[in-house]
Amino acid sequence: MKKILLIATGGTIASRETEHGLRPALSADDLRAAMGVKDAAVDTLDLLALDSTNIAPPHWERIARCVADCRQAHDGIIISHGTDTMAYTAAALYYMLEHIDRPVVLTGAQRPLGTADSDAGANLRLAARAALSGHAGVMIAFGGRIIHGNAAKKVHSLADDAFRSIGRTEIDLDAAPVPPSAPFCLHGTLERRVAVLRLYPGMSPDAVTTCIKAGCRGLIIEGYGLGSVPTGDAEASFLPALQLAREAGCTVVLTTQCIEGGADIRRYEVGVRAAELGALSGGTLPIEALYALLLQRLAESPAGTPLTSLDVAEK
Repeated sequence: MKKILLIATGGTIASRETEHGLRPALSADDLRAAMGVKDAAVDTLDLLALDSTNIAPPHWERIARCVADCRQAHDGIIISHGTDTMAYTAAALYYMLEHIDRPVVLTGAQRPLGTADSDAGANLRLAARAALSGHAGVMIAFGGRIIHGNAAKKVHSLADDAFRSIGRTEIDLDAAPVPPSAPFCLHGTLERRVAVLRLYPGMSPDAVTTCIKAGCRGLIIEGYGLGSVPTGDAEASFLPALQLAREAGCTVVLTTQCIEGGADIRRYEVGVRAAELGALSGGTLPIEALYALLLQRLAESPAGTPLTSLDVAEK
């Protein structure tokens, strides 16, 4: 008989009403019954009990180590999680659990388990199906969709199908599973000193220099269109700030504010000039995955030396 592990971390799915609003209260055992699994054994583990707004990189490290420690004893692993940062956690685990050889499935709900019209049961059952499917890798099971861990974005704050896949097709559980191309490798540490800035018209490049002077090793700028930032013809060019970043050994990644299409900073002068100063392109990765990838890559690179590539096209 197959065996799966349900790891609870909190979120709306496990919440109950308090005088200050919803707060995680249910255990993994409380969630297990709603999975409806009859043809497999289900172990449970209460790891965290947090609103996902409060989840940060140290929690990702803890979850990744837990999965790595438990994977050989289970055919699949389910992680119940809040929806607000689920895409970030999925992306972090996608890169930290490199070549994981079994399903690692994140799921949650927009309404708590046991409340009227809750979507929790349906999502837990979908996650169980994915966990028993043999499709190796980190994924999100939510609202009838199975999404690769480095492609998920929450696009609606309330809808039952709140997540979409960006830049990759969704996973078809009925298709033949593809085994990992290399042995499993845990990347257990993440860099903390990474910032994300969203460009807006008239934004001062001082925002960039402030991050650099604060000691950031990595900086992601959500630019316009294909990842453009103001350069030579602008009232306030970002080029001096990018030069400062290069001198400080800070990796700068330019990505797009657009949901679809990705970034390509080699097309327009405003991107090429930035690339000449060492800026990297975010490709088609959503910001959630790009952030997680940069944290993982910087943790394993020498301090003071900016990255020359992120392998953003690598799936």
